[in-house]
Amino acid sequence: MQTLYSLISIAIYFFSLYLYDEIKTKHCILLNKIILCILVLCLTLSISSLFFFKKMEIQLFLNKINIAINIINSIIILSFSSFYYYKLNVSIFFQRKMYIFFIIFLSISILKKTNKLIKKDIKLIESINRIR
Repeated sequence: MQTLYSLISIAIYFFSLYLYDEIKTKHCILLNKIILCILVLCLTLSISSLFFFKKMEIQLFLNKINIAINIINSIIILSFSSFYYYKLNVSIFFQRKMYIFFIIFLSISILKKTNKLIKKDIKLIESINRIR
C-alpha cells in the first residue's frame, strides 16, 4: 500500500514540475530557480524512496527528509510570494504560486500517510519475528 502512496507522490511531483512552466515569472529569477531545484530534489527523493521498498528504515528516513524539504519549500513560496505580491501588486503571481503551495501540501500529507503505513508494516514484521 505504501508503494501506491509513493507512486502518487511521484505523480504529484511530476505534475508540479509540469505546472512550474506556467508559474514562472520574470520578476524573481532566483526564486524560480530555488523552487525548481527543490521540486527536482523532492522528486528524486520520492523516486529513491520507492526503490528502497525492501529497506523500510531507509524509506522512512528519505520520506522524512522529503517532508522537511517540502515544508521549507512551502515557507519559501509563501514568504517570497507574499513579499512580491505586496511589492509589485501582482495578484496573478501570488495565485500561481499558491497552486504549487497546495500541491506541496498534498504531497506532504501523502508522504505522512506513507510513513504511517511503513511504520505499521515494520511493527507487523517485528511481531511476526517475536512469534518465531
